[in-house]
Amino acid sequence: MNLEQILLAISNPNDNELTIAGLEAAKVNWSVFYPELERLMDQFIADDTSLTDEQEAIVFFGTLLLAELKYSPALAKCLQLFARSDTYLTPIEAIFGDALTELTATLFFNVADGSTQTLSDYIVDGHQAMYCKASAIEAVFAQYEVGVIDKTELVEHVTRWLAAFLALPSSNNSFLISVLADSCIKYQLDDFKPQFIDLCDNDLFDEDRFKQCEVKAWDKANAAKLIESGNIQTKFNVVDTLNAWIVDDSNNEVADNMSNEDSDAFESLMGEDGLLADILYDENTILENSVPVSSLPTAGRNDPCPCGSGKKYKKCCLR
Repeated sequence: MNLEQILLAISNPNDNELTIAGLEAAKVNWSVFYPELERLMDQFIADDTSLTDEQEAIVFFGTLLLAELKYSPALAKCLQLFARSDTYLTPIEAIFGDALTELTATLFFNVADGSTQTLSDYIVDGHQAMYCKASAIEAVFAQYEVGVIDKTELVEHVTRWLAAFLALPSSNNSFLISVLADSCIKYQLDDFKPQFIDLCDNDLFDEDRFKQCEVKAWDKANAAKLIESGNIQTKFNVVDTLNAWIVDDSNNEVADNMSNEDSDAFESLMGEDGLLADILYDENTILENSVPVSSLPTAGRNDPCPCGSGKKYKKCCLR
């Protein structure tokens, strides 16, 4: 494939076989493909609403290839790309979707290649990224997990981050404080325990991300670390990962259909004229204790959470 054919293949993600062929060709012709990817990344950085759907697909797949190839020269460009608000319905979320929260830690870990100071600078910068800063935090902890940095260096990073988050209270920083507390407990940085427990009295934690009671308990001695658990993949493969997602989505769809079938079966038994309609409750009891279905919040896994947090449902109250 030449460059034009590669771009055409990757920009048509509905054709799985063609996309895979395009990704393989991009890797083989990386010296030709990467400059075009970088050009599109620069275009998005300059104007995050300027890309076509086809160009967004190229940025999506191309950025994931950076993680697979561990292409460290692209670190600065990656951090520029993700240095923006990344909550639901933002331009960067429109491109990366679930990958924004599921794969950016792997991306940062693999592309950083031990450059924890660069990640640390990104974390304390004043941009509005929330999920991606959290991913960068996790990437640094993962560098500690594999021995790239020692505990002394990690403590220096954590001290710097926490001071930056506390200096400017915000919902984003509350989320990041919660991520940081979770990681410190998981990696047994017990020197920070008194400081985090003191913060519990100031309502500075994002309770949806990590609850204050978990901070006070300070007990994750047996929790799996980020690489150990597979949350960060040191040997990342774009095709294998996305194919696994397709399987998971299919399984979720099957489960949803089964749930609907169970509801239909229940209705056939308990609904009006159903075989068991009069066994459990009489009509008056049901009416007195029921809640109108229309008053219950409903949301798909990827929809905004009904609680109003601004997060996806699966990242908030569905957890």
